[in-house]
Amino acid sequence: MQQKQWSAVPPSHKQRILASTMKFTHVVTTSLCMAIGFTFPLNASEPIEDHSAEPVLISQITDWQPYGSEEAQFSAQFPSEPETRTRSVAIAGLSTDWTIFRVQDDTGFYAVAYTDLTPEAIELGANAAIDSIENTLAEEFNWSALNGRGRPIEVDGYPTREIIGTQNNQLSVLRLILADQRLYAVMSTSDSLENVGEFVSSFAIEPWQPYVSEDGGFSVSLPMAPDEETEITPWTGKEFNWTVIESRSFTAPNDSYAVAYTDVSADDLQGGEDALLEQLGSNLVERLQPQAVIESGREISLDGHPGRSFVATTEDGQIVGVNFYLVGQRLYGVGARADDVVNISQFLDSFEIR
Repeated sequence: MQQKQWSAVPPSHKQRILASTMKFTHVVTTSLCMAIGFTFPLNASEPIEDHSAEPVLISQITDWQPYGSEEAQFSAQFPSEPETRTRSVAIAGLSTDWTIFRVQDDTGFYAVAYTDLTPEAIELGANAAIDSIENTLAEEFNWSALNGRGRPIEVDGYPTREIIGTQNNQLSVLRLILADQRLYAVMSTSDSLENVGEFVSSFAIEPWQPYVSEDGGFSVSLPMAPDEETEITPWTGKEFNWTVIESRSFTAPNDSYAVAYTDVSADDLQGGEDALLEQLGSNLVERLQPQAVIESGREISLDGHPGRSFVATTEDGQIVGVNFYLVGQRLYGVGARADDVVNISQFLDSFEIR
């Protein structure tokens, strides 16, 4: 049983969000910020106190504290502990539930909001989702855009639109970041460029979350909710029935992160633990038909339990890393296939026996 409630997206939707450049045919009539009240502290028609003559003290920045949310999967620097609230907002006529973390004080306004897009919203297109919010904000608040309507940038490798505008002589910055199926809005408004820059630049996405398998007796960090299936593999005249937990990457659908486990018998261990691990690994490498083998059975261990490491490259340029562990009479195969060696290493290192 997994510990965290994941929001899985079918593979067809994952592919569509990466490729789609559709435009919304429906303009959002309810402003995102007006509806959920998390963007700017004041409407354009309301008066605002003039702090332009006040100096910006270094303590305003150095006294800020890091804030992280495991559930929201982000970290940022806030001037104080943010309050949390939730709101429902329509995006292209589809209701979305947002969670907002916000601070408003005499230095300005600082907020992070996020929502997990539904498959229906994803089908409308990634660019369309960002465009609708971007256009609505700019029109609703009568911004004077300083760098165009949504400069494309990246935050932690994820596609981002950045809008910079002015409102009541204050600087306003909005970043809309699409991290897999999760959409973040990072917002700040202040008469201090230093404060806005500190907050916006401090935002970081921490997407991988722990997954716990009670039946499998392990925990591991995964980029998305996994699928579970069974797989049968032949070995020395018998068949092993594996339970396979596999997770994909939303932004790289060809990547795979999986844990497989099966229970072996005393007969399977007659030749010794090392022989079993080496033969299973060699069998796996043979089935992969790799372009090159980097590690072929390097001895490793996990909490004192024996293991073997296998690393290879595929013909399409991906890296495959698999660790086999024998814990009592339970055999684990922890494997990843990806272009990013950091993701593979992070996945393999996160595996723990419970």
